[in-house]
Amino acid sequence: MAVRHVAIVSERDDLHAAVVREGLRRSGVGCDLIEADGICGHDGLTWSDDTSTLPTADGGRIDVREIGAVWWRRPVMHQLVPQGTGEAEADLVDNDCRNALLGVLLNDFSGTWISHPHATSDAENKLVQLRAARSAGFQVPLTLISQDPAEIRKFCASLNARGREVIVKTVRGCSTRPLLTRRVTDAHLAADQSMRMTPAIYQECVPGTRHIRALCLGSGSGSGSWSGSGSWSGSGSWSGFDVHAVEIESDELDWRCNLRGLVSGITRPTTVDEATAARMTDTLERLHLAMGVVDLKLDPSGCPVWLEVNPQGQFLFMQALSGKDFTGPFVEFLSRQVR
Repeated sequence: MAVRHVAIVSERDDLHAAVVREGLRRSGVGCDLIEADGICGHDGLTWSDDTSTLPTADGGRIDVREIGAVWWRRPVMHQLVPQGTGEAEADLVDNDCRNALLGVLLNDFSGTWISHPHATSDAENKLVQLRAARSAGFQVPLTLISQDPAEIRKFCASLNARGREVIVKTVRGCSTRPLLTRRVTDAHLAADQSMRMTPAIYQECVPGTRHIRALCLGSGSGSGSWSGSGSWSGSGSWSGFDVHAVEIESDELDWRCNLRGLVSGITRPTTVDEATAARMTDTLERLHLAMGVVDLKLDPSGCPVWLEVNPQGQFLFMQALSGKDFTGPFVEFLSRQVR
């Protein structure tokens, strides 16, 4: 059997995947990119009792049993189908490619997931995140998730009476258009039909301008496993997490709406205290994640308040704006899993 190496499952033209693959190869670790949206039209996916292969971005194929770690980076499942493909046909292709790709890996991959698809899917749910962060000891904003206009107005009134503003954001969001966090206004609260359309997250607004974005990487190697029914077994996930963080200073409620404004000096390297790092570790372990990009906000007293974790968050822009190396630690993190 060949030397075990890393496979990155992502979408075509993903900059993070390309940069990390190059870093791994320069460090002497084999790495292949599997384009999750490019299964259609290729002949590399084959599975039987004797064969388990997937297509690689360079036109080859990889034996799943020779993979030491899978970075489940951006497993976009909408296939790049030929122009003119009908809606029903495209749906068939999407469903069959998605299930075949995932099934091959779940059946025959025996290395380390970064992170397991079940854990990634669960941890992306904002409700699950909030409960895990609160259980780990984080201060979490008062939150209501609802589509009941009466409950929403009651929640907002209770916070307004205490001099606190309320923000609204999506539970999952839209894959084709980013929807940013907004302050709740009287116009929002008067639009019953809009509120009833779908549940949304209503939350007390955390005052302040200082934000922490941290790339958390599992120390050592993973333990435990997922059963076929999707339940976790094992005493723990990782021996701890290494935290690589930047501080972002912004007056914007949602600093993502003005990335061009996050110039050097406003986005700067920082460290988090031991208690905060321990809470991050506890939260990610509760979510069975091997990594995560955590967003916190510092209140006026400097206390870190939990906002969210993205199991596969962006970190290259943090490196570009702050000058802090994130690629190197991430490449080393993946390399440890195949050594």
